[in-house]
Amino acid sequence: MKERSPEAVAEALEPAPRLVVPDSRRLEAVVDDLRIGRKVTDAAFDAIYPQQIRDLSARHWTPVAVAMRAASLLAQDADTRVLDVGSGAGKFCLVAALTTPGRFVGVERRGHLVDLARSIGERYGADGAEYLHADIAEVDWGTFDAFYFYNPFVENLFGGRERIDSTVALDPSRYERDMALTRERLMEARIGTRVVTYHGPRAGLPWGYELCDFEPCGSDVLELWVKVK
Repeated sequence: MKERSPEAVAEALEPAPRLVVPDSRRLEAVVDDLRIGRKVTDAAFDAIYPQQIRDLSARHWTPVAVAMRAASLLAQDADTRVLDVGSGAGKFCLVAALTTPGRFVGVERRGHLVDLARSIGERYGADGAEYLHADIAEVDWGTFDAFYFYNPFVENLFGGRERIDSTVALDPSRYERDMALTRERLMEARIGTRVVTYHGPRAGLPWGYELCDFEPCGSDVLELWVKVK
């Protein structure tokens, strides 16, 4: 198949949508419930997002219970820095920062989702969450102690209706590139690096990582990998 030029790709992209953050004291109460350890459903929590983002939650965003458990496996103390690779609207980092000590950083290519995640984090006082508008190749992975992957990069393989939107270029070659880069960065990581996957790659992680925990969670399993060599 003939590769499209950068100009043709740019012309095919949609403009970023304008996303308005809902404002409600009821939503503040939901976030407070989560912060103090009360059970919060995804339907209740997702109401803090605009409807366009809420509609994508079941397919693209980490469920609340999964995010809480994954964060607890990753953040060993308040100094732990966790990178969420492909953070979308920031749900994982937000839940993690509200319920777990540590610093949670999301990297996302869609600028409008980064802006939304930052706005929501500020509104609800999630001081332990931050978001980078960047390609994963532009991030210094060596500054992180742990990594979270939810079905990484697979959106590149989806058809148009299954994607979040068409504001960034997506294609199978990018999937292969991002997976190769991820394996390279994880191989370079220091001993003790922790990785949690949810709907993760079935091939597992690179050599040197040991599977330390495997538990059913949400619609799949959470796997905790630790670099031991």
